[in-house]
Amino acid sequence: MTRTLYLHVGSPKSGTTYLQRILDGNRDRLAEAGVLVVGKQHVDRVQAALQVREDPRWESLPPGRRDMWGRLVSQIREWQGESAVLSYELFSAASAAQAQRALADLDGIEVHVVISSRDLARSVPSAWQERLKFGLTKPLESWTPPANKGEWGWRTTDPAAVAERWGATLPAERVHVVTVPRTRSDETALWDRFAEACGLAGLPLDLSTPRVNESLGAVEAELLRRVNGHLRPPLKGSRELAVWLRDTLAHGVLAQQGNEPLGMTDEQYAEAASRADAAIAAVSAAGYTVHGDLEDLRATRPAGRLPGEVSDAEVLDAALGTIVDLLLLVRERSRQQPRTAVPAAAPTPRGLARRVVQRAAAPYVKRRDQRLQDRMAALEAEIAHERALHQRVAALQDVVAELLLPTDARDESITGRALRDYRKGAL
Repeated sequence: MTRTLYLHVGSPKSGTTYLQRILDGNRDRLAEAGVLVVGKQHVDRVQAALQVREDPRWESLPPGRRDMWGRLVSQIREWQGESAVLSYELFSAASAAQAQRALADLDGIEVHVVISSRDLARSVPSAWQERLKFGLTKPLESWTPPANKGEWGWRTTDPAAVAERWGATLPAERVHVVTVPRTRSDETALWDRFAEACGLAGLPLDLSTPRVNESLGAVEAELLRRVNGHLRPPLKGSRELAVWLRDTLAHGVLAQQGNEPLGMTDEQYAEAASRADAAIAAVSAAGYTVHGDLEDLRATRPAGRLPGEVSDAEVLDAALGTIVDLLLLVRERSRQQPRTAVPAAAPTPRGLARRVVQRAAAPYVKRRDQRLQDRMAALEAEIAHERALHQRVAALQDVVAELLLPTDARDESITGRALRDYRKGAL
């Protein structure tokens, strides 16, 4: 059984994607060194965190995926090596009670909680951007990071707050704070600090994983905010927004267009500076193990523009470029041919293109379908009306026959002549 687990719980936007790619990319080398990378796929860790946090989205998972936390715990316990590393940044959103229940499930294993964190002022526009990718329409200038709820706010980005919840029952030396270097003069500095915290220092690993830029420039962020104001079904729900708004539009197109840094208001900077000072003091006082320099957490003012300072002409130019890039993206995906068998659950590139076209045409098809249904209903009503008239005429004919003819003379020929005589005289 694993003796030591290094549980990396966040924070988001602190280089976690880079760290996780190194871990996953070196899975076999780490296993040879006796280290388990927990979770066969990233989605396993995502779903485990939903379960730990009792997130409402967890209940909508397929039955076989609802106990992913239990499955990861089993992986850890069954591992025959010395240690294991479990990394996912949104474990940081767990409450104190949820964190303690998760740690209780790991009883008998020496758990070290690892928290990575960055300059807290820079985390404000980053958190706002992440909310944009899920439909937020509020401008940055009027947005305040939530303190006690949600995945993108001080609850998850303040290392002292995360450490207080996750480290409440652990010795201080088993709570590790990894600071993100202010500069990238040393491309592997963040990994070196993280490796030291997780007992991986000195292992011969491939660190060539590139940093992926998922941040939006000021113009592109403002464009996305305006797009959000026009979203409508079927683009709703976290899954739909993650696939189309975040992955396709934000990461796939907008992040590639511009990287002008975002600024922040005086009020936002003042709050970030105050929280950074308090976090540094709290981490120092608690005696947690620090990897790096706590001064890296100190707030520094971003030099970029606020989205509200972006002109309409800049937004229009970015929108035109986005339309072209989306057309090229659909064209490319529609022409790609899978080289290997595609699992049934995964849509093919042509299927993705078809879904894009279907979504674009859906409002027109829906309106046309409604018009046809309305016309059919009108025709059915008209037929019913005509049928009722025929029935009344037939009934009237019977009444006339009863009135005009004697009983013994009511055959069809006599009836017909009598009715004709009646019409001539009555009309």
